[in-house]
Amino acid sequence: MHSLEAELRNDSDYAKGKKYMPKNESKIAIITDGGCDLTNDEVLARGYSLIPIPLAFPDGSTSDSDSFAARDFWEALLSDYESLPKTSQPNRMTYDQKIQEAADAGFEEVLLITISTGLSATHDVALMAAENAVIPTRVFDSRICTWAMVALCDQALKAVNAGLTMDQTINYLSAVRDDMNLLIVFDTLEYLVRGGRAGRTAGLLASALDIKPICTFELDGVIDTVKKTRGRKKAFQTIPKIIGESYKDVDDLKYLLLRAESEDVANELNEKIQELENPGTFVGIEQIGIIVGIYAGPGTAASLHWRDLDPSDFAK
Repeated sequence: MHSLEAELRNDSDYAKGKKYMPKNESKIAIITDGGCDLTNDEVLARGYSLIPIPLAFPDGSTSDSDSFAARDFWEALLSDYESLPKTSQPNRMTYDQKIQEAADAGFEEVLLITISTGLSATHDVALMAAENAVIPTRVFDSRICTWAMVALCDQALKAVNAGLTMDQTINYLSAVRDDMNLLIVFDTLEYLVRGGRAGRTAGLLASALDIKPICTFELDGVIDTVKKTRGRKKAFQTIPKIIGESYKDVDDLKYLLLRAESEDVANELNEKIQELENPGTFVGIEQIGIIVGIYAGPGTAASLHWRDLDPSDFAK
């Protein structure tokens, strides 16, 4: 077992409850994957289930995202920088087993909400599993990652508990997703370069010029740069302007902030967002986990805005 993995397994105090399929008020089970940056126990508490993302460490040892709570990951990362794992997609059998669990629990349908196809082939594996699933199964591409997936899963649960059919729920989720805005500021591109998500030349140039790109997910699920700024202060001044232009005359807006190892950067960003005439209802500050964290690196901060649409408007 690699030292980073061993440290996390020994020191982590995240809940180690029994893995099971949580009940909801409908016959549709909601299942997501580790791209949401939560563990299975954490999503179970929210009312849905999770398929972990496999991890491979430099020394050849393997694990998965379900083994690591966010706080412990960042503490270990800062002390063992060279041991970052690489991610891959879950195998087909994992999906088959999870769908079977849903059927055994009495669910009649399954909705799989996956990490963006622009980041992973996980969606393709889910589609293959859905083709011959034991109960009708649909796959929804979140076109996003980390806590934005959590927000989508929460909205999905809200929809099915309100009595929406599978088709109505997917239409509802599509509307929420397409109006969702995740704006990420990386303190450094070094971790994106190490993970193969950015070119080394771009990383060196950004570091030398103190460029802090503001990134988001486009409608095709690919992460791209919205604007390049010089310094974090300028980036945090720019994000509220983007939000203000994106959500005019909206009364159902919610937002949360994401951070890496330090909450200070999120609080700094929130001060700027709160200056908006309509910043939205503040949900809180959450921590980025291992799946996104190994590419984001320390100092990363992000804002996530979405509309809390009424499911009844889609029950037609």
